[in-house]
Amino acid sequence: MSSWSIQPADVQSVLNDVQTTAAELGEQLTEAKFQAVLDGLTWAAPLTGDVPAAVNAMLGDQMRHLTNISNRIQAGTVGVANAVIAYNNGQEDMAGSYQAQLLRSAESGDFTYFVQHGHKG
Repeated sequence: MSSWSIQPADVQSVLNDVQTTAAELGEQLTEAKFQAVLDGLTWAAPLTGDVPAAVNAMLGDQMRHLTNISNRIQAGTVGVANAVIAYNNGQEDMAGSYQAQLLRSAESGDFTYFVQHGHKG
């Protein structure tokens, strides 16, 4: 085992803070709020011209970015939590596997590995 000394309670505290902040972000960036912006622009179509279409395209692009950010937050919290558990159980190879899967899940949004192989409880 390496010389790292990981305190699971401290890691869990940080992960809880991350999840709380992510939830707050999600509450502020709802689809309904984006739709309200578009509805307001569409209502004023004679004044705004092509602006609604441009804003819609921009918001569509930003939604992909927000999904990517959400995937990375979720992958980070699940991957780190599992890696810490594995590390503290002396399973350094498994901790490394969780870290590698964290990156794959962040990029793909597929969390199947953690559902099948993640620590339960």
